[in-house]
Amino acid sequence: QVFLETGGRPLNAEVNLWQGPDNAPQKIKVYLEDGMKRPFSAVIDTPGAGNAIAIRNTAPMEFPLNAYVEADNGGPGPARALA
Repeated sequence: QVFLETGGRPLNAEVNLWQGPDNAPQKIKVYLEDGMKRPFSAVIDTPGAGNAIAIRNTAPMEFPLNAYVEADNGGPGPARALA
């Protein structure tokens, strides 16, 4: 599960799913006017082993973001508590 938010500022980010060392990443581009009112939350399926999720803030330095990534094991966690 991926959760992105800001303190009321615009959110502009890229979420990449890397599946294995030789594959091109799957990319999700995220843009929100207000990352506090409308945070981004997604569950990304990562079948098999050797997967990685990368999050890159593509906004200017003046617009920081908070990013949370956790494995979905069915229990409560930080991203679930914030969603």
